[in-house]
Parts: sequence; structure tokens; C-alpha cells
Amino acid sequence: MLGSGAMAVLVIGAVSVYGLSGKTEISGGETKAAAEYNVAAVQAADEERIPANTTASIATVSWWKAGVEEYEFVEKAVTTASSKNKEASKTTTAKTTTTSAEASKSEKKTEKGSETEAIETKSMYAAEAVNMRKGPSKSDDVITVLAAGTKVSCTAKTDDGWYKVEYNGTTGYCMAEYLTSKAPAKTTTTAAAQTSAAKKTTAETAATTKKTTTEASSDGSDSVISYTDEEFEMMCYVLQGEVGGCSDASKIAVANVIINRVKSSRFPDTIKGVLTAPNQFTAISSYYNKTNTPSSSTRECAKRALSGEGAEESKGATYYYAPKYCSGSTAAWFESLTFCMELEGQRFFKN
Repeated sequence: MLGSGAMAVLVIGAVSVYGLSGKTEISGGETKAAAEYNVAAVQAADEERIPANTTASIATVSWWKAGVEEYEFVEKAVTTASSKNKEASKTTTAKTTTTSAEASKSEKKTEKGSETEAIETKSMYAAEAVNMRKGPSKSDDVITVLAAGTKVSCTAKTDDGWYKVEYNGTTGYCMAEYLTSKAPAKTTTTAAAQTSAAKKTTAETAATTKKTTTEASSDGSDSVISYTDEEFEMMCYVLQGEVGGCSDASKIAVANVIINRVKSSRFPDTIKGVLTAPNQFTAISSYYNKTNTPSSSTRECAKRALSGEGAEESKGATYYYAPKYCSGSTAAWFESLTFCMELEGQRFFKN
């Protein structure tokens, strides 16, 4: 009888544990005391999370604890990601700042350009026809073209070879290499001036006679100027490039422009010097590149001009241009010179 009562107590204890744990079975070795101890430990650790006067099973408490731990894990992960994002943001900001600083430096360097230094105002003259531009660069617009001998006032100079000049109340820039402090010779009609000019002509003639490079023209007569084999080739290449497709008359006329320049004191005294002068006969490049080879007709025209043919018709012309290809300020500058003649659409002038 006592054994039956004890057995009843054990059954009731097992049912209590079953109800408390909410499980369908009790694992081997697990006791009621152990289950109560686990519940107490969990409750003590989570007293702030489990509302007062709340009865929870072990399964419920375990789930609650797991939920809190997962929340804490997520919270830590979010905090860590946020910190990393802040660091990445700082790094990006630093890189952006550095890039901006470099761009700023680059812009300042680009904007710097040439530096202009004021100088004591002085008078200078155009050594030859030169463009007067709005700024110290070949990309700046041309205000006007100054004819050779034009007087200007220089007030400043850049570190890359430009003068700031004033002409007829207008301020602009000219390349220093085309300006000279030497005033052009004045033309007078006095007897003394005529005598001086005659002496100069005699001296030049004597000097020309002494040269040993004088070539014979095609008909055996002496040339009007002296020249070397190289200079003859240069002239032929330039004629071919400038008027190769025109008539013999045009070729001879252009050849006489070259010859007249050699004779003039305003230009170099050799064919090579005239043809290689800056911004004058661009066709000279074909001589060095050996392109646009002169035809036999062009070579013959060069010889005929060097022998004196066409000199009278050229009337001393030292410039020419084709209105078909030139306009604006360039054409206006040519038309400001003394007109000599027109041939096949090309107009010839002299100073």
C-alpha cells in the first residue's frame, strides 16, 4: 500500500515536470530539480526582459533568450557596418578633397599662362608685316596687320616673347621677333640722299660681281642676282608649290617677287634667306620634304626670271596674294600697299 502511494507521487511529479517543460517527453537523467534550477537561472539573467508576474515555460524562456541574443548580434553587426561606412565615408571624403585640391592646382597652373612685365615705354618698328593681336597668343584674334616700318609704343613684355604695344590709340600684342628698335630708312629727294643711294647701289653691284656662286641662265647670259645650286632648287620647289598649276607668266611673276626681295634692303640678300624667312613662303617645306617635285616647265621659268625676264612687268613687286584665298584683315593689309599689277587672279604689290 505504501508502495502504491509512493508510485502515485512519482507519477504526479513526472506529470508536473511534463507540464512545466512543455515537452512531449523527458530526456534521460533530467530531474524536476534540474528543470527548476534552469528556469531560475534564466529568469535571473533576463529579469529585465520578462515582465513581472509572468509564468513561462523553459521552452518559452529559451526562445526569448535566443531572440534577445540574435537582436544583440544584429545590433552589433549594424554598429560595426555603420562604423565601417563612416570610415569609408571619411576615406572617400579625403580622396575627394585631395582630387579637388589637385584639380584646383591644375586650374591655377593652366590659368597662369605667360607672365607680363611692365617696361619703360619705348618706340619700336615692325621689321616686316606682323599681326597685332588682342592677346599674347597666336590663338588670339587679330586686331590689324602692321605693315613693315610701322611705329608702335611698347609698354610691357611677356616671358614667352610678346610685346604689349599701342598703335593709333589701340592696345594689343605683337611677337617680339618681328619688332626692331631700328627705324626704317627715310626716303628723301635731296641731292645728298640721291648720291648716297647711288653709292650704295654701286657697292652692292660690286659685291654681287665678286661672288663666285653666280649661275648662268638658260641662254648663257649672266643672272640678275647670284645664287647657288641649292638656292635654285629651293626657288623651283617654291614656284611649284605656289603657282605650279598656273601659266608660265604667273611662275615668272612670282619668281620676280623673290628676286625683287633679294635686291631690296628690307629683306635678306640671298634667295635662301628670303625663302626661309618666318611665315613667308610656306611652300619651302616641300623642298625639305622632297614633295611636289618641280616640273621641267617650272624649272625653265625660274631660269628665265633669273636671267631678267619679267622684271619690268613686275614693277618691283615684293608681295602678292590671291583674293580667292585671302580675305578680311589679311587682304586689307595687302591692299594698303602700292599696287603693281594683277595676273590670273593674283594681285602684286610693293612697299
